[in-house]
Amino acid sequence: MTTVMLAAGGTGGHVIPALTVARLLKARRPAWTCVAVSGQRGMPERLWDASVVTLETVPTQPWPRGLELVDVRYWWRQGVSAVRIARLLKRHRPGVVVGFGGYVAGPTVMLAKLLGIPTVIHEQNVFPGRTTRLLVRWADRVAVSFEETRRHLPSRAAVTVTGNPVRPEVEGHTRAAAAKSFELSPSQPILLITGGSQGSHCLNEVSVEALARLTPAQRRMFQVIHLTGPHDGSWVTERYRSLGITARVHPFLSTMGPAYAAATLVVARAGATTVAELVATATPSVLVPYPHAGAHQAVNAQWLARHAGALVLDQAVFTPERFLDVIVPLLTDPERLQAMRAALSRLATPGAAERMADTVAEVAHAA
Repeated sequence: MTTVMLAAGGTGGHVIPALTVARLLKARRPAWTCVAVSGQRGMPERLWDASVVTLETVPTQPWPRGLELVDVRYWWRQGVSAVRIARLLKRHRPGVVVGFGGYVAGPTVMLAKLLGIPTVIHEQNVFPGRTTRLLVRWADRVAVSFEETRRHLPSRAAVTVTGNPVRPEVEGHTRAAAAKSFELSPSQPILLITGGSQGSHCLNEVSVEALARLTPAQRRMFQVIHLTGPHDGSWVTERYRSLGITARVHPFLSTMGPAYAAATLVVARAGATTVAELVATATPSVLVPYPHAGAHQAVNAQWLARHAGALVLDQAVFTPERFLDVIVPLLTDPERLQAMRAALSRLATPGAAERMADTVAEVAHAA
């Protein structure tokens, strides 16, 4: 029996591909055990599936910034976390450790390598994050989502292009059934607004303020699905009610497939998982990259824009006025939306989860 340890940060962008691969590995090899190592920040229990993985959380902190570099308490917590990870590795004795990014993946993969355990890392973004750039010399295999990511990695790295694993339940939904599941009409445009698994106060605030500037007649021309994150749901719901806009407000959806299928257009951040799911479902979007993520989201968004699948607005210019100038006209432009859907269909790379599972199994068996 082989144990696979998957290390991923506590956000959906890292956890979703890890969990997707774990589900496939378990389906193919029921005797295998999957152990997930995740951070205690965020809501890891909500994101992971206890029927597939055994979840272990550690108090690892994000990369140090500013005063944290000289804060003894920060380094003490990091040391405690490293000891905890080392004990987990010795207890579970994994045949392979797979890092899916985030601040937990770094120490887990490094400690695994020091203990002689085979390692794989997966990079979801076009431009590799800090964790991948650190770990590339420690990994037996580097799996990437985009062919062009190769040029940002050392030439001697053992790179495999797998694509970014997308949950199978995201695809295969019809618009009519999806709209009906939200009690919305498929005959009217539907705008999906989402800031990812953690939500985005900026997207929430600007979007609602922009829609408030429309006339009552304009507000009746479309419907909204709005995923606010855990903090803004109440006031967003009340604001839509006061404006007379037909809206379905949720803090989070565990199954995004119906939301993408129902959507005429998406306004979103540009995390790697969001971009992969927009491509897989051929859903046009206007992307507002999160500006404080090492520019990774901006590179993801520009990649999709270069292939005509999305428009990009920097957060600095994402105002109610720009929303009304760009997003509302696009929502009611079926010819342009169809051209974007066609471009997205050409970008799709099915089978990413299968290729990633094959890579993990190959490295485990080669040990």
